[in-house]
Order: sequence, then C-alpha cells, then structure tokens
Amino acid sequence: MFDIEHTPIPVTIARMAELIDSVISANHRSLGPIINDITPFHSRAVPAISVHDYLERVAKFVCLENDSLIAVLVYLDRVTRAQIHRPAFALSPFNIHRLLITAIVVAHKFNSDVFFNNARYSKVGGIPLAEMNQLELELLFMAR
Repeated sequence: MFDIEHTPIPVTIARMAELIDSVISANHRSLGPIINDITPFHSRAVPAISVHDYLERVAKFVCLENDSLIAVLVYLDRVTRAQIHRPAFALSPFNIHRLLITAIVVAHKFNSDVFFNNARYSKVGGIPLAEMNQLELELLFMAR
C-alpha cells in the first residue's frame, strides 16, 4: 500500500521509474520502433540518463513531493490516453524525458504554493527555455 504522506520521496521515485520503464518496454514490444510520426516531445537520440536518475536529478533541484510525482503519472496517463489514435505518442525512450519534465512543471505549479520559473525547470531538465515553454503549452492542451 502506498501512503502518500509517509513514503520517502526516493521510494516513490524508484516505484515510479520502475512503472514507467515497464510501460516503455511493453510499448516497444507491442508497437516496435515508430519512426514516421514525431511529436514535439521526441528527442533526436535517446538520452543517456535513466528515467530513475532523471527523476532523482529533477527532484533534487526542484524539491518535488509525492503529490506532484503522483500528479505526473496522472498527466502522463491522460496525455497518452488522449492520443490513443496516435501510436507514436506511446511512452518511449525518445519522449519520456521531455514528457516527464513537462509534466513535472505542470504538476509542481498546480500542487505547490512555491514553484520555480520555467528557466529553472528547463535548466534542470536539460532543454532550452523556449522549448520548455512550448512543451508546457502542448501538454496542457493535450491533457484537458
């Protein structure tokens, strides 16, 4: 059982990364590599950092709490369900890092009284500020 109030953040991150990795593996097995339909969240190459390490890095620099991490999973679910007609939008190694940082921005702004500006999130997430702003808008429209 998951106790949102008492579970340490590193435990939540580990469980979350394990879940995301299993979804990515299942998508790859069932859909194979998708190269025709590229979304704004796709990167040119698979980032060298694992999902777990990426989440730990972001949590370290933007003080994430469990409520925001759970909200990230909800946003990822909403976006992928809304794009069900578009197989390229399935979670993959090419899009998960950008989806994560964008969902973290939205979740952190919604759930926290104190949050950072997008310049901080983009620096921590390793993407340019203009792209961070564009991805945030894209996610908000897709998650309605």
